[in-house]
Amino acid sequence: MYPFATPSSIVRNRWYIAAFSNEITREPIERKLLGLPVALYRKESGEPVAMYGLCPHRYYPLALGKLQGDALVCGYHGFVFQADGKCSEIPSQGTGAGFCQPTYQIVEKGPLCWIWMGDADECDSALIPPYADFGLGEPGWRYSSANYFHLKGRSQLLVDNLMDLTHLPYVHHHIGGGEAMKNPSITEEERGAIYRVSRTGKVPYTPFHELVFGPEAKFEGFSDFLSLTDFYGPEFIRTSLPITTAVNGQDSVPEALGALYILHGITPETETTTHYFGFSMRNFRLDSEELDAFQHTSDCKIRQQDVDAIDAVERELDEAAARQRELLVRSDAPAVKVRRRIAAMLEAEQVLAN
Repeated sequence: MYPFATPSSIVRNRWYIAAFSNEITREPIERKLLGLPVALYRKESGEPVAMYGLCPHRYYPLALGKLQGDALVCGYHGFVFQADGKCSEIPSQGTGAGFCQPTYQIVEKGPLCWIWMGDADECDSALIPPYADFGLGEPGWRYSSANYFHLKGRSQLLVDNLMDLTHLPYVHHHIGGGEAMKNPSITEEERGAIYRVSRTGKVPYTPFHELVFGPEAKFEGFSDFLSLTDFYGPEFIRTSLPITTAVNGQDSVPEALGALYILHGITPETETTTHYFGFSMRNFRLDSEELDAFQHTSDCKIRQQDVDAIDAVERELDEAAARQRELLVRSDAPAVKVRRRIAAMLEAEQVLAN
């Protein structure tokens, strides 16, 4: 499955974002995750539940049913499934059944619900990306700009997109200063399980800068910047708005020029479609609802441009890859290194399966 040699491109032994926390309620919903339909709902206590989404009787979607206490009742013939999956009632025969519907580990942390659909023996909640790395739930940081997009493209195309930022001045041509990403200086660093790419260079002052940081952060000429990309796994990547490290003519960087991290949750829906969860964290202008609104509008526009590009690639991808060898260039180095990491994960899972 392009770009890997394995039949599947989905790594299963990872924690993936199943939903934003506010999406899961006492009204069941269905979301296809890693190729499987999953019914999501909350117990009366508020704890989330993730259950295989098709009733084993006639394969009716369980999310079209209703809740009875903590149990999910199929809307077709009334079969009752407890939160642990046990079939406790079959109305037509007045009994339960010695059957257990598959359920999945789901962990709610702050605004996100993470699901594990891989090997149960490998499941460890400590493997969820560490929130402290990007300020989620930490004092002095603001969570904002939550958004969701559906990609008609495989998840690896989004991973490639986020690891190679030379597309910025072309796909996101409306953003001032994007030219700095054409050929920045790049350094790489292994930070335990995290692979970091740092990009540095100079960027001119643009109105976009003032819209984000406010009029007090205005400067003349060029500033030095640092752009971070952290690969946590095929399920989660952090990028950053260029962090200003020096301003021409100033002895120190103004305090207003803080850090804005852009978080990307990447959850395969199928082999060729993807759920894309996004949000941002910042440590400046913490009470600015005006910035929240601007950022959400800007983030959605940028992500939609990426979605459009990826959807266009997917439409011709299999045929193109069969006809012509992929041309890889110097700027692809981080993406290629990440592909190798993912390929190793896929191959390891194949070994375990055999």
